[in-house]
Amino acid sequence: MKRKNLLLIAAIIIIIIVMIVKCNCKYESNEPVVIKKKVERFVNPPLPTADVPFTNYTVDATKGDTLLYPSGSIVLFPPNSFVDKNGKLIEGNVQVKYREFSHPIDYFLSGIPMGYDSAGTHYNFESAGMCDIQAFKDGQPVFVNKNAKPEINIETENKDLAQNLYYLDTASKQWVNKGKSTILTVGKKEVTVKQPDVASIPEPVKPSRVIDDLPIIKVTIDPESFKELLVYDNLQFQLDKDEQRFKPEDSYIRWDDIKLQKGKNYGLYIIRFSKSYAGYEKTVEYKVKPVLNDKDYAKAMLEYDKQMREYEKKIDARLTAEKANKQAYIRDSIKNAEIDRDNEKTARLNKIIEAKNAEIDKINAEVEAQNKKIEKENIRNKNISMNQYTLRSFEVDGFGIWNCDKPLLIDNYVKLLPVYLDENGDSINLYTANLYARNKNMIYQIWDNQVSVPLDQENMIVGIYEDRFAYITYDEFKKLNINSDTKVQHFPMHLVSKANNNYDFIKSLVDQ
Repeated sequence: MKRKNLLLIAAIIIIIIVMIVKCNCKYESNEPVVIKKKVERFVNPPLPTADVPFTNYTVDATKGDTLLYPSGSIVLFPPNSFVDKNGKLIEGNVQVKYREFSHPIDYFLSGIPMGYDSAGTHYNFESAGMCDIQAFKDGQPVFVNKNAKPEINIETENKDLAQNLYYLDTASKQWVNKGKSTILTVGKKEVTVKQPDVASIPEPVKPSRVIDDLPIIKVTIDPESFKELLVYDNLQFQLDKDEQRFKPEDSYIRWDDIKLQKGKNYGLYIIRFSKSYAGYEKTVEYKVKPVLNDKDYAKAMLEYDKQMREYEKKIDARLTAEKANKQAYIRDSIKNAEIDRDNEKTARLNKIIEAKNAEIDKINAEVEAQNKKIEKENIRNKNISMNQYTLRSFEVDGFGIWNCDKPLLIDNYVKLLPVYLDENGDSINLYTANLYARNKNMIYQIWDNQVSVPLDQENMIVGIYEDRFAYITYDEFKKLNINSDTKVQHFPMHLVSKANNNYDFIKSLVDQ
């Protein structure tokens, strides 16, 4: 009996050993174990629909080109500025994308990190000019030819010599110090080009059919006020589908005055009714759209197509005139920039020559003659550059984000716990948030749900909540009366509708 038990125990032990071996074999498989990890972009716009837009250009890679940005910045591409990933020169046209960041809201919406770490201390960047430049050939990125570097002359109002030049290395996720930019003062020589008068011919409004079940309002149009509508016969106005202020009883009132004006959105108008009688005052207004019955719609569409063709011709003429203006402006700006650079070089040369004046009489005579020539040139320059503005000039050895910046520490501030509220007073959690001051071209990242509020500045907070832009205005922030004793602060935030989550609308809010 004991022998049978021993055999049974031995059999069980063998089975266990086999199972362990099998298990070990399973874990020793050569199949790799893949751990999926979400990788977040270093430059990560918090609201993609409101990212800072690029301006697109086409550059002949062999010839080079000069680009003028609306701010007044000038980008110079010498011949053969572009190479492919193998270092071979690019031929043909290259698509260049360029944008600038001149306001703290630009830094926030672009998702560009504006912090800088040095010797264990975190600083915030105050920018004197930042840009993003990209280049592509047939949809593939191209690179800078180190022997023919592009030059960026970015418009600035900041002449602080303490500003450094940085390049954002997105691979190492850090700002790389590239030295200094050169500050240039250039003149704006006015060039007058007669432009076609397009103001008298506004963009035609495309006809719309009447929508059933929405009230109709008939209005006689002033011929001088809404020329874009006079081309349509039997035109009526119908309440916009989103208009909720209309009351049927208003249609029975004999109104004293009726006014029609353009709304903010294309094709939308505001109609205002008012009445005043023996102390009785009443005013109502509704959003309306011009509409036509089916029998008039086809005729109106033919007229609309005709008017659009005429409008587009006028726009083309205006763009041609603007291009002529820009070309003249570029020539004059570059000429003045070259004069300033020559003057700087001449000034340095004068110092060297003057240091040797006591040694060589011959050089003294040359210096005197050179100084007279320079004086005449400077007088001529003064007459040329009546209107002046400032550029920061630097060469780029790579495409990407470049920034003229000075790292700063916050002083005279209070650190507090923020509580964000929606327009109903309910607490909300912002996905990301920044604080910035009215007269500082920088943003302060709000970390770990703590915000450092500068006490000697006008501030506002912006953030993102459920894919919507959130903000508190300067005036509303000021009324909170935050001081050095504040520990917790409730911030009532405005939430922008998703329909208005675009760059132009948001920029208009924070520019106020």
